[in-house]
Amino acid sequence: MQQSPFTLCQPGLVLLIGLAGGLLPGVSQASSGINANLTANIINSTCEISLQNDGEIYLPTVKRSWFYNSDNSDRLTPTDNEPGTPFSIMVNSCSENNNSVKQLKFTFTPKSGFSDNQYQVFKNNATAGAAENVGVVVFSKDLKTNVLNADGSSNLLLDAQSSWPGEYSFSARFQNTGVVSAGLVTSQATVNVTYE
Repeated sequence: MQQSPFTLCQPGLVLLIGLAGGLLPGVSQASSGINANLTANIINSTCEISLQNDGEIYLPTVKRSWFYNSDNSDRLTPTDNEPGTPFSIMVNSCSENNNSVKQLKFTFTPKSGFSDNQYQVFKNNATAGAAENVGVVVFSKDLKTNVLNADGSSNLLLDAQSSWPGEYSFSARFQNTGVVSAGLVTSQATVNVTYE
C-alpha cells in the first residue's frame, strides 16, 4: 500500500469554511422559499487545540500480509492496542482558568461514517485506486484504548496536564474489515476537546 494520510480536523476551521461560503456568491446559492431548521449547542467549556503537521498523519506503506497471521486469520482487531504511527494533540488553553481544569474530554467523530459496520474503525474515504476492506483505528497512548467505543461513540476523559500547553499522545494504524485488497487509504476525523 502507498503511504496514506489520516487527517484530523478542528471543528472551528470547518465551521469557518462553511460560513465563508455564504460570503462568496458564486459558491453558495439557494432559491427563495426554502426553510431550514438549524440546531446548535453553545457551550462555554471548549479548549483551543492544535495538531502537528496541520492534522495530516501519514501511515507507513504495508504489505497485504501485514494484516494476517501465518494461518491467514486476522492479525489485529479494532481493540488491539498495537503500536501505530504516533501523533499529538496540543491543548493550548481552555476557556476557563487553565489551573482549574482537571479533566479533558476528547471526542473523535468520523467525517464519512464508519467502515463496513465496524464502529471502531474510521472509514477509508479514498475513491480512485482505493484499498478495499481497510480503515484506520486511533488509540489513546495514556488509556491504551481505541478512541471509538463499540457503538461508535467517543468519550475519552484524560487528566489535564499541570502546565499549558498540554500535549496528549495518540497513535493511528490500519485495520482490516474483511479481505484486504491493495490501494490507497485516506480517512478523516473531527476532534473536539472540552473540559470537565
